[in-house]
Amino acid sequence: MREAMERPNGRKIMLRFNNAKQAIENEAGLLSGVLGLLGSDFEKFPICEESWRKITTKDKVYNKCVKQIFHFDEDSEGTIKKNILKSMGKSWKKIRLRLYNAYFEPTFMTEQNIENRPPGIDQEHWRWFLDYRAKAEMKEKCRKNAKNRSKQLYTHTGGSKSFARRMEEDERIEEIKQHDESSRVLSQNDSIAQVFGKEKPGRVRDVGFGPTPS
Repeated sequence: MREAMERPNGRKIMLRFNNAKQAIENEAGLLSGVLGLLGSDFEKFPICEESWRKITTKDKVYNKCVKQIFHFDEDSEGTIKKNILKSMGKSWKKIRLRLYNAYFEPTFMTEQNIENRPPGIDQEHWRWFLDYRAKAEMKEKCRKNAKNRSKQLYTHTGGSKSFARRMEEDERIEEIKQHDESSRVLSQNDSIAQVFGKEKPGRVRDVGFGPTPS
């Protein structure tokens, strides 16, 4: 991959794109690798920024690096450029989080963690990044993200229904129960039947009330 970034005699790699403006053929892999290396270069893209959107060197790297390595025709909508910048941004986010997890030690004092910075990272830049990670709102954001991921992993024994559908059905059952005293008696007209529909003869219900022959 380094060889692709150091082309002799200024020769460039020809890129081809499909109708969706995605690189194709063997050169697509080279492009992906180069963008990954560029995105993880914290001299080009400083680690001390709150988000990829706020980095001001993106256009410079695109013109001075990407376009010096690859030859391609840009589309009028700028989709190719947007995709390239987005790819570098993903690498930047992923690698700086990986560095934090690898080098930050919760048991260290602040100055110890600053000294224990990754090779090639400016000391003040690393200090800024550690302070940023320590902010209460950042911790809260991480907590919420973890909570949302756990919800997405929600499964139940009732089948392959989505979490949202399961929650909606539970809410409908409760609403029907509140307005229908007769729902206490399990029958074909009870709240469960109203939500899930009539069941076939001989089928056994399993919705938390115990097996009940239909």
